[in-house]
Amino acid sequence: MAAAGLVVASTVHAADDEKQMVAACGISCTVCPLMAAGKCKGCATGKMATEAQIEKKGCPVLKCAAMKKIDYCGTGCKMFASCKKLVGRPYAQAFLDKIKAKMA
Repeated sequence: MAAAGLVVASTVHAADDEKQMVAACGISCTVCPLMAAGKCKGCATGKMATEAQIEKKGCPVLKCAAMKKIDYCGTGCKMFASCKKLVGRPYAQAFLDKIKAKMA
């Protein structure tokens, strides 16, 4: 199911007292399809990620954000709408195309 430009398999609802995590890609971990599938325990921003997290997760988006020393791709990277690393994890190509068109 695609929702708001995201490629989402299902939604996980966080408990009221659970800390909301937001990954470098800009997605709340509570709606991430990888977390919902039990394949991820949460992420970090590009500036907060440790070398161990980057290596363990193997996520090209987190690695890139950390290398560029930015918190979130959508607010810190000029290549956000053109980034092939984001397609399918977590953004749909159609969403990125709309962002690119609005920025032109």
